[in-house]
Amino acid sequence: MRKLSAIFSILFATAVLAQTSADDIARRTVSKLAPKWDDARYIAFTFDVERDGKIVASFPQRWDRYTGDYRVSGKDREGNDLLVIMNVNTKTGKGWKGGVEVADPKDLLTFGYRRFINDTYWLLMGAKALDPGVHRELAPARTDAGHAQDVVKLWFDPGVGLTPADVYWMVVNHDTGLVDEWDMKLTGSKPEDEPSVVLFHDYRNFGGLLNLSTQREMKGKNQWIKLDDITVSHEVPKDAFTK
Repeated sequence: MRKLSAIFSILFATAVLAQTSADDIARRTVSKLAPKWDDARYIAFTFDVERDGKIVASFPQRWDRYTGDYRVSGKDREGNDLLVIMNVNTKTGKGWKGGVEVADPKDLLTFGYRRFINDTYWLLMGAKALDPGVHRELAPARTDAGHAQDVVKLWFDPGVGLTPADVYWMVVNHDTGLVDEWDMKLTGSKPEDEPSVVLFHDYRNFGGLLNLSTQREMKGKNQWIKLDDITVSHEVPKDAFTK
């Protein structure tokens, strides 16, 4: 009887594992990364790119998720100071270059919207796995990191984001439900190219609303994406979207 009980236990566990779907893993990951997503109205952060130990680009940003109001600053390739205050839902707003407001801010609004799409996705990778237009497929699990990892392949409907032909593999720590790694096959890459690998480090909890990896290592490239100065709140500061 004991042998039969052990066999039934193994069969039951195997059946449960077999029933785990890509959506199950994605839902668990979203709940771990964004336990109170609806309350996370105001998000501020700085998107820093570090290469060879030096910060080569830095873009402080503020975003009101409820209204779509957004503010980003930084420098262009020529070293000019840029500031954009816009609404990402309407794609309207104002822009300043070198401290002077630009009469026709079209190009600056394009810059701002691209920064918003790229940088907030980097910030919230994993938490956006259940967004509309995202497709999920269970990929083979991994154990080469020293612990079990679930893998979900993600791809997108046309028109989702700026590069909907990208394909991602979200590698999730089976024990914690947090993202360990993000593999990316980006638009324009050759079929024979291996995916770029991003390793997630330094998870922190922000106000009990979001659990975020604040440092992302571009494996083998001596480059990091660092998400600094993060604030997450239900309240929006009074002057958050003023010059």
